[in-house]
Amino acid sequence: MTQGILRVALNVPLSRLFDYRLPDGLPVPPIGARVRVPFGRQKLVGLVMEHASETEVPEGKLKTVLECLDTSPLVDNHGLWLVRFASSYYHHPIGEVVAAALPALLRQGKPAEQTVEIIRRTEAEPADGALSRAPKQRALYEAVNDAIPAETLNGTLPGWRPAFRQLEQKGLLERIEDRAGPALVRDFSPGDGPTLNAEQHAAVTAVQRAYGFETFLLDGVTGSGKTEVYLQLIIDTIRAGRQVLVLVPEIGLTPQLVSRFENRLGLKPVVMHSALTDAERLSSWQRARSGEASLVVGTRSSVFVPLPSPGLIIVDEEHDASLKQQEGFRYSARDLAVARAKEAGIPAVLGSATPTLEALAQASNGSYTRLQLRERAGG
Repeated sequence: MTQGILRVALNVPLSRLFDYRLPDGLPVPPIGARVRVPFGRQKLVGLVMEHASETEVPEGKLKTVLECLDTSPLVDNHGLWLVRFASSYYHHPIGEVVAAALPALLRQGKPAEQTVEIIRRTEAEPADGALSRAPKQRALYEAVNDAIPAETLNGTLPGWRPAFRQLEQKGLLERIEDRAGPALVRDFSPGDGPTLNAEQHAAVTAVQRAYGFETFLLDGVTGSGKTEVYLQLIIDTIRAGRQVLVLVPEIGLTPQLVSRFENRLGLKPVVMHSALTDAERLSSWQRARSGEASLVVGTRSSVFVPLPSPGLIIVDEEHDASLKQQEGFRYSARDLAVARAKEAGIPAVLGSATPTLEALAQASNGSYTRLQLRERAGG
């Protein structure tokens, strides 16, 4: 029997976990945390999926964990369930599913919490004429009229750090670490929307009355006001202190939908799609994971985004082929969204003007509840 065995998912095309020994003195990483391990001639970042006390790997061939990258789970129990379900359902190596679920920087072993260096003034004020004979210090002090990222100073005042150290010694400037990415608009002040017609009202009421998990097929002709139904449900869910995930098929649809949500809700949604930089994607992922983001709007890979308090999942244009990943790990974001909603015990709403045959079949056999909008909003 060998003590301290970790079973790790690695981004390799093999349908198995890999056993590693935890060296003496290294704290035991929790399930859902990342570790760096040797794999052949490489050093890979993997996710701890299980703890074990024994292994079938011969003692002489059992390799040792090099580094624990997280002290707390990066992926919670719900996220681990979704990864395992997707791997099993689509018969795909679990390590590659984990890789699809995590932002690129996390797969590379970067810190989970990205920060930026900020330079700002202290409450102290320079004495009159104190900086008159130090032009570089004066220029830096004037440039830092408000808190400013160090990266910005690198472009506007090259070679500013010696002056900063002197101003820091004088107690006039200080350096802090702040979370990367723009601050979210936290105010939630939804505006009044158009009056719902009878079919829209019935659809909203049906979802509101759902107890736990239920899948609704919102079958509405073009212009019937499906987005207004989404908005009413989003408002109710956020007011209840829960998070909403909205999946859209194309990046091109995201700015228009986000703008409409923001104008109506008084709340800036967190967006996730492939056009973002790696740092921006990690920032959005972290805000969803921390619960800071009440509303997340993203393309198909966003189905894996962590949500500590999910309340509703919406899949817009459920018929669109872009919701299916066609290369590598092949999956349907719509189907995973329904599975995730079922595991979390929350409603899922699938909207379309041209529902897929499988969605109509699910509605016909009673697995989905069909909500029809037959009239264009406003007549």
